[in-house]
Amino acid sequence: MEQTTLAANSINNNKTKEYLTFRDIAPQWFERLNKILNENGNDDIVYELYSEINDYKRCIVGEAYGYDQSYAIQGTKRNCQECTAISGNFSFVLRRHNNHKLKEIIDKFIKHWNEKHKGSLLSN
Repeated sequence: MEQTTLAANSINNNKTKEYLTFRDIAPQWFERLNKILNENGNDDIVYELYSEINDYKRCIVGEAYGYDQSYAIQGTKRNCQECTAISGNFSFVLRRHNNHKLKEIIDKFIKHWNEKHKGSLLSN
């Protein structure tokens, strides 16, 4: 019985060590941004998403926080200046239709999330 429990704990520990992907962190935005990247900066898609990408609660980082904007509010437990900056970077890059920069920001966000927030109650 003890061996079964230890094996189960070992399996769970290995799962938490996995590197989360963008799809894991923000699945809805993963789909949306893929559409933008595949359309090479289609103005209509960007325009449709513009109000959401500028809203701390509904943006990419907001989705990662469970559609909670507290990461951007000074003095809250979840406040993260890096996440707030990344959120603004997404907005800026999408307006510029710069797919190369968009991919860089996505990579930066994934790295930051895995290093600072993975395993906490913040991830979905």
